[in-house]
Amino acid sequence: MIADGIPDMPRRRRTDGGQIAVALLAILLTAGVIHIVTILLVPRFATENGWSRLAAVAAPDGFALIGEGEHAVPGLDPLFVHGACRLDLSAAPAAISLSSSGGFWSMALYDPRGLIVFSLNDRTALEGQLDMLVVTPVQNAALKENPPPDIDRRIVVETNAERLIALLRIYAPADSGRDEATRILEHAECGPWAPPPAPEDQADGPT
Repeated sequence: MIADGIPDMPRRRRTDGGQIAVALLAILLTAGVIHIVTILLVPRFATENGWSRLAAVAAPDGFALIGEGEHAVPGLDPLFVHGACRLDLSAAPAAISLSSSGGFWSMALYDPRGLIVFSLNDRTALEGQLDMLVVTPVQNAALKENPPPDIDRRIVVETNAERLIALLRIYAPADSGRDEATRILEHAECGPWAPPPAPEDQADGPT
């Protein structure tokens, strides 16, 4: 028996231990929830940050060379020469063309979420020449109704996004190849598409 006036120490220790266990469990559950939420939010923040960084250096009428210093974009492979171009399909389709005599290159179209909606590389180009149109569904429907004469040699990419960024990557691991890669990038075209003029109607017979 326990004498009167002596506190029940073992029972109190069991009670304190239970409270500590509950508190630790609550901390672990809270930490787990925070960890899961953080993991889910990281891709969103990363893609939005990537879009904003590319948009800051991209040009609306050609591929802007992504250099170093204040014009650098973190995360790009240093073995490549990079260029970025902004596409706005709200008023007209966009045209992209480049010519490369050899070597690996690739290009990707990013939407404002930072997601790639289309990508291709030098193997897709015909004899090193790339001619591509980027259109919305409405523009593509109009293109099919009245196709231009050179539509057969063009790659037509349809997208629901009206704002895009084209990122061009040209492989140049050695300094000797960077000048040629830069030349290819500077001569590449990227901007609003101007359809060729319709041929004039020929009169039947002499006038």
